Amino acid sequence: MLYLIAGIILIVLIGSFLKRSISIKNVPCVDIDHHDQSSQVVDVRDYNNLSTMKNFDSIVIPIAYLRRYFHEIPNKRVHLIAGSQLEKNMGVRFLQKNGFQVTGYSLTECTCTNHSKDMLV
Repeated sequence: MLYLIAGIILIVLIGSFLKRSISIKNVPCVDIDHHDQSSQVVDVRDYNNLSTMKNFDSIVIPIAYLRRYFHEIPNKRVHLIAGSQLEKNMGVRFLQKNGFQVTGYSLTECTCTNHSKDMLV
């Protein structure tokens, strides 16, 4: 019985880790200068990290507050700016779960091997 409970706890912990860290597919890394102009730019970085990238009339909602304030995003098409892969993964998953179409993302410290200049329609 003890092994069963320990196994269940281990599965939940591993599932939580994988949900946060596995990369999102079908959402391209797009240079912020070439993002889809019909998309609303949403910045999920912490307030103290905002000075490292230009804000293109973005809505700033740190990832910790996204659940509380996502209803303030006026457009269902979103381009996400994040500070790390973890913020990007959590933000994209949350927004997609709540009916938003994430057209692309940009990272503060870009780790993308190639930037997509083609926009998703």
